[in-house]
Amino acid sequence: MKQEIMEIALKRSIFIPSNELYSPTGGFYDYGYVGKALKRKLEDFWRKFFLKRDGYLEIESVYILPEVVLKASGHLSCFGDPVVECTKCKKKFRADHLLEEKTSGGFHDKRWEGMKPEQLTNELKQRNLKCPECGGALGEVGWFNLMFKTNIGPIEGTTGYLRPETAQGIFLNFQRIFRSHGSKLPIGIAQIGKSFRNEISPRQGLVRLREFSQMELEYFFNPNSPTHPKFKEVENEKFRVYTREEQKKGSERCVELTARESVEKKIVPNEIMAYFMAREMQFYTKLGIPYDALRFRHMLPEETPHYSGGNIDLEVKVSSGWVEVIGNAYRTDYDLRSHSKASGKDLSVLLEDGSKIIPHVVEPSFGVDRTLLCVLEHCYRKGGGAERRDWEWFDFPAFLSPFEVAVLPLMKKDGLDGKASEVAERLREEGFDVFYDETGSIGKRYARQDEIGTPYCVTVDYQTLKDETVTVRFRNDGKQAREEIQKLPEKLWLFIKGNKLCL
Repeated sequence: MKQEIMEIALKRSIFIPSNELYSPTGGFYDYGYVGKALKRKLEDFWRKFFLKRDGYLEIESVYILPEVVLKASGHLSCFGDPVVECTKCKKKFRADHLLEEKTSGGFHDKRWEGMKPEQLTNELKQRNLKCPECGGALGEVGWFNLMFKTNIGPIEGTTGYLRPETAQGIFLNFQRIFRSHGSKLPIGIAQIGKSFRNEISPRQGLVRLREFSQMELEYFFNPNSPTHPKFKEVENEKFRVYTREEQKKGSERCVELTARESVEKKIVPNEIMAYFMAREMQFYTKLGIPYDALRFRHMLPEETPHYSGGNIDLEVKVSSGWVEVIGNAYRTDYDLRSHSKASGKDLSVLLEDGSKIIPHVVEPSFGVDRTLLCVLEHCYRKGGGAERRDWEWFDFPAFLSPFEVAVLPLMKKDGLDGKASEVAERLREEGFDVFYDETGSIGKRYARQDEIGTPYCVTVDYQTLKDETVTVRFRNDGKQAREEIQKLPEKLWLFIKGNKLCL
């Protein structure tokens, strides 16, 4: 993340290093009151955009899973990263990332993911790479499972793990939800929540965390009919694809395709995944990320997860390189079949024609924290410009802003503060997220609101006491309009709905 963005994020309580009073542990961040509001707005928008529109269901499952569950899912044996230890200082590093950093100019310029430990050991030795901390010699590359291990109950031996993804809770609950919701395919089941991965060497702020939030959707369907009922609505939607062929050539060139073309060219495995990819493009551009900063990367075979019949990641270009924000996976029937076998329970479903199948699954998995990081960077604006402000600010879409409106008395006297408090309370009753501020000069208060992306500032001044009108300041151009207090809620909702950020 750019240093300027990090500074303003810390200054305005967007996020805070966890346990900051002590020596912070890498890979953990807290959200301040501004960041939490922004995160909540993002999650609510995701619910509206993906779940409510298409009638998908949302559940909430537990964080701790018994070992038998993660053995069946393959995470116990396959969910890990290559680790190498310094023979001198004993610090440990992720071997493939160490090679990426030492042999290329950016985080994703060259890919070492998917190599076996012995291959990575040879690569490290051939390049004579040393410990980045002390310069000592590196040992042999090993394998490190990324799950946090715990014991369930007081008796040792009942092993559990913090969930590495939210998806397994959906698969475990699939049969009961399927039956209670009419026993019909397709069905979409979603979950928003925390996941945990004990990263070897977390870095890049919110890009690689040990505790993070996911928004995951599992779309269960009949494999004999891999179509989506709304695909025609998006079949001509365009997106850029970073193909396997271009990656192997070392090229950065992307191919622009429509959703329909991506299926016909067999880059995307089916219409269902293409539907979600098209919708993801719409979603991220509405968040303020430009089209040219988005690409779908077709994961190479050696990178593809153990459960997947094909993975295509959505990546966003930021100052540090390309960052993965969504993993689109065609999970086939891997999870349901694995849990069926391990538990001895039949997880097949009965179709209308009397046949039985185990449903296949397409999964779009969104990283909340990484998405927020990308939104912060692409919505960040420096001072200057036509509005001549000498402070930094965030150009969030109005619906995403942590606070929709700030209410500010011009002066903290003569009854202006009391009147402003009344206006703030009225707007809160109308459903607005309101920031009330009466400290400092009005100019400094405008600057503080710009710095957290508040789209509208309502100023209560002496004229307000005479005619029940207030000044509405628009964030993006700093211009102002006079509005009646009685009509203010209606006007502000219209502004937000139309994303009207300039007068």
